[in-house]
Amino acid sequence: MKKRLLVVAMLLSACSQLPDERKAEVETLAIPAEEIKPSEPEEVVVENDAVAESLATDFEHIFVDTDMTFSGTLPCADCPGISYHINLFRDGRFAVRQEYLERNQVSIIRGIWLLEKRSLHLVNQQQTLPAFHFVSNTQLAMLDLSGKPITSNTNYQLQREAEFRKLDTRQAMLGLYTLSDSQASFTSCASGETLTVANTQHHLPVMRQYQQDERLKGNSVIATLLGRRGQDEQASTLFIDKFEQFWPGAICPDQLQPGKMQGIIWRAEKLANRYVPQQLNVRVIFEPNERLYGFAGCNNFNGSYKQRSSQLSVQPLVSTRKFCADSSELEQQFTQSLQSADRAEVNGDTLQLFKNNQLILQFKPAVN
Repeated sequence: MKKRLLVVAMLLSACSQLPDERKAEVETLAIPAEEIKPSEPEEVVVENDAVAESLATDFEHIFVDTDMTFSGTLPCADCPGISYHINLFRDGRFAVRQEYLERNQVSIIRGIWLLEKRSLHLVNQQQTLPAFHFVSNTQLAMLDLSGKPITSNTNYQLQREAEFRKLDTRQAMLGLYTLSDSQASFTSCASGETLTVANTQHHLPVMRQYQQDERLKGNSVIATLLGRRGQDEQASTLFIDKFEQFWPGAICPDQLQPGKMQGIIWRAEKLANRYVPQQLNVRVIFEPNERLYGFAGCNNFNGSYKQRSSQLSVQPLVSTRKFCADSSELEQQFTQSLQSADRAEVNGDTLQLFKNNQLILQFKPAVN
């Protein structure tokens, strides 16, 4: 049986500062030395340590000491959203892919980033991008025009991806294509920048079509395509991923003359009161020789028209006969409306077609 030693210390009243009637007894338990075991240190568990490591350790500053990728979809006033892919490079550069959903509008923007405490500014001389606030090293929150966080139930945040991801630089393009001695160039209507076209498998059919068409041969002609520019030493080279078509007689939208309808590639914006999905690329061009042609979302079409002042008459159209489940119904409505128009007006950068004074089609100049 284990022994327990009881030590009773009696405090003498002569040595105590307490009154005699409040003498205290202190009981001390003495444990034999052989029963005393050294305690093992407790294991400290950190939950979500991967996240904990990525959080800022300085509550005033963020340090971009590695290449980072942030992505997400932010709200848009007149579209389903704007998809962002932001790459921050530790050397101070950035690259952004900004896509307006359902508009077929993609911008690839590069520049330098500036960091003021937790506020991130993406600087480009030609284009303005929103500023962001580092909530943590894994999350960016969009700021308003005054540089303050946006208070809203809508999501205004981008998340950092686990791995750095290269930018998808493909985008729809509209510009002037020129071929001379098997070397082609492409001048973007949007930026005015001229790129050398790489002679890849996607470019060879384009070259053949250009050389075989007498309307194109030796001339600069508007072309639409899906392409991307090279990186680093190939930054001035255009790689064609998908060629769309040539538009003889067309000009860049920035050369648009007020009130001019001919020579512009018009993209359908509205069909009656219904917005036309931008990804369908419904477009038409009215040539000065009273011919028209375009793309109705599934099929190519062409025909003739008459215009006297604002009066318009479109003759029956000829088109290809493909069926596309996602666009054939709208295509039929579009071609019927185009053929029934009796009046055309160009107001600023908007072309409107009417029937019996009712707006039936509305277009904007295509920029890609």
